[in-house]
Amino acid sequence: MSETKSGISRRDLLKGAALSAAGVAALGVVGCSPAASGEGNASSSGSDASGDAASAKHTWEIKPEPITDIAETVDTEVLVIGGGYSGTCCALNAAENGTKVVLVEKDTVLNGHGVGGTGAVGSRELDKLGITIDKPIEMERWVSTCGNRCRESLVAKWFRESERCMNWLLDVAESDGCSCMVTVGSRSAVHPEIDCYHMIYGGETTSDIINIANYIEYLFMKKAEETGNAEFVFEMPAVQLVQDESGAVKGAICENSEGKYVQYNASKGVVLATGDISYNDEYLEAFAPIGLKVMTRLCSDRGNVGDGHNMAAWAGGAFQDGPWPTMMHPQAAATYHGPFLFVNPDGNRFMNEATWVQGKCVGVMVNGGYDHAWSIFDANFEADNTDSLQYGGGMFWDSFRPVGSTYEDASKSHAEGVEKGVTDNPDNYKKADTIEELVAQLDVPADVALATIERYNALCEAGEDTDFYKESHYLYPIKQGPFYACKVGPGLLGVCGGIHISDNFEVLTADNQPVSGLYAIGNCAGDIYAYDYPINVQGNSHGRCLVEGKCLGEQLAGVYEEI
Repeated sequence: MSETKSGISRRDLLKGAALSAAGVAALGVVGCSPAASGEGNASSSGSDASGDAASAKHTWEIKPEPITDIAETVDTEVLVIGGGYSGTCCALNAAENGTKVVLVEKDTVLNGHGVGGTGAVGSRELDKLGITIDKPIEMERWVSTCGNRCRESLVAKWFRESERCMNWLLDVAESDGCSCMVTVGSRSAVHPEIDCYHMIYGGETTSDIINIANYIEYLFMKKAEETGNAEFVFEMPAVQLVQDESGAVKGAICENSEGKYVQYNASKGVVLATGDISYNDEYLEAFAPIGLKVMTRLCSDRGNVGDGHNMAAWAGGAFQDGPWPTMMHPQAAATYHGPFLFVNPDGNRFMNEATWVQGKCVGVMVNGGYDHAWSIFDANFEADNTDSLQYGGGMFWDSFRPVGSTYEDASKSHAEGVEKGVTDNPDNYKKADTIEELVAQLDVPADVALATIERYNALCEAGEDTDFYKESHYLYPIKQGPFYACKVGPGLLGVCGGIHISDNFEVLTADNQPVSGLYAIGNCAGDIYAYDYPINVQGNSHGRCLVEGKCLGEQLAGVYEEI
C-alpha cells in the first residue's frame, strides 16, 4: 500500500464514491444511510412511556416494562448492537479470535460517515512518508481542546494503541487490494492538524451500496463472516437489554421486521455501538444544545436517536457530564471557506475568520447570531488561498490532498469547485463583476455590508486587524473583480459524547461501578472527549472507533494484552 501523489482518481474510487483529483476540496458529504426515522425524532427504543411520569422525566429516565412475548431465542457469546465502524470492527476482532458473534443492525445497511478516513498517531504508512507524531504534544492539545474534562487515562490508551490498530487495519485493507492515501493537515500555529488521516480506498469489496464512506464497515463484515464465527442481522433493532436478578446484562431483545421479538443471549457480553444522538432533539436540548443551532445535520444517520444511550441508562449506566462535544463542519451550504471576510445576515463582520472548522461553526452561530454567514473574496482568491496555506489551512480550507502534493493543488481544486458552484449551486455560491452587484445577491442590507467591506479593506491596507486581531498574513483585500461569496453553513456531523465508560469500555454507573456484561464503544460512548471535539488529530473519531472496536473485540475473546 502506498500514498498516491496526485490524489484519488475516479478509477480508484469505490463504486458510488466521488472525490476530486486533488482530494475532496469541493466535497459534499457522502455515506449517509437511508433514513430510519425523521429528523429530530425521539428514540423509538423500548416501550413508550405515557402519562404524567413521561411528561416529567426524560425518556432515558423511564425504564420500560420488561418485554415478555419472545417469539425466538438465539444464543451467542458476544452480541454487538450497531453496524457502524466501531461495531463491525469489534465483531471482526472477536470473531477472528475464535468467539461467536452476532451483530444486529436496525437499518438495512451498514453505516459509514464522511469520506471514510481514519486518524492514527503512528502507522507503517506514516513511517514510509517520514512522518513522526509528537504524542505528548498532540495528547495535550486533545485534552486542552476538551477543556481538560475528558478522562486522560482513556485518551492515553488510544495514543498507546493507535499505531498497532492502524497497522492491523492496513493489513486487512491490503488483503482486499486497497490503496492508502495519507492527507495533509493544517500548518496553523494555534490550531495545527497533523498529517495522519489515512484514506483507504480501491478495494475489491464492492457493490451498489458500498462507497468510500462505508467501505471499511463492509470489509470488516466480509472478513468477520469468512471466519465462520460471525452473523450479521439487518432490520433487527435492539429495544431492550436483558438483565438477571443481580442487574448483570445477559443479552438483548430485538424486534424483527415482522414486529416479533427475538431475544439474543450473550454469554460474554453485549456491546453498544449504536452511534450518537444527532437526530434526537430531547438529547440535544439536554446535552448538546448548540447542535440545535446548525443549518443542517449532515452525515449522522437519521437512525442515530440514542437507542444505546437509553438502554444503557435503563440498565443502570450513567452519562458523562454535559455539554457533550459536537463535531461540526461549515459545509452545510458551500463546501469551501478560506481565511477571508465573513459577514452575517446583518451585514456585519463578527469574528476572526482564519480559524479551524469547529471555530468557524461556533463563530457563525454564536457571534454571528445566525445559522449562516457569507465568505466574501475577490478574483485573487486562488493565489491568496495558496499563500495562506503556509500559515494555516486544515479541513475545507486546505483539502483532503495527499502528503507530497502542493498548496497550489489544493487551491486549484477549490477554484474549480467555486466556479462549478456558481453554475450548479447558485443559492450557495455567488459571483458578480462588481462588489455592489455581489452584495445585492446576498441576504444582507447592502449599505451595511458595503461599509463592512470598506472597513475590512482599510484594515488589510493598514496590515493590522484591530477589530478581531486576525493574523496579518491572512488580511487579503477585496478589490479586484470578479467578486465571490460562499455561504458558510454550520453542519452537525455527530455528537461524540454519551455513556460513561471505563478504560476497558465497560458501562459504568454513577458510582463508577461496571454494569456487568455491558460495554459501549464509538460515538455512543463518552469520556474520551468532552466539551469540544479535538481536530488536531484529523479523523480521530474513526480512529477511536478502530481502537475501541479492536481492543474490545480482543478483550471479549480473551486475547487482549494491555500495552
